[in-house]
Amino acid sequence: MSVNAEAFTVIKLYRDCMRMADWIASKNGAQGAMMRQQIRQAFVSRKHLTDPQEIEAAKADARRGLSNLLFMEAQRMAAEEKDTKGDN
Repeated sequence: MSVNAEAFTVIKLYRDCMRMADWIASKNGAQGAMMRQQIRQAFVSRKHLTDPQEIEAAKADARRGLSNLLFMEAQRMAAEEKDTKGDN
């Protein structure tokens, strides 16, 4: 994979993480700025990586974190829906 393609996937992953933080913050009132800062810090702390295996491992960590956020939000929404139906 070329350096440009590698950089593109990292940038896309970063943007996806930031969008997810904004979306979750808008849905449940979480502190979006704090989530964004944590994501930013995670990416900045790994910007020095040059080894392709380390880069792939860091990207896998970011994907896993994104998946965990999606899963937790889906659980929260399901519980909220269950509570709403139970109130009727």
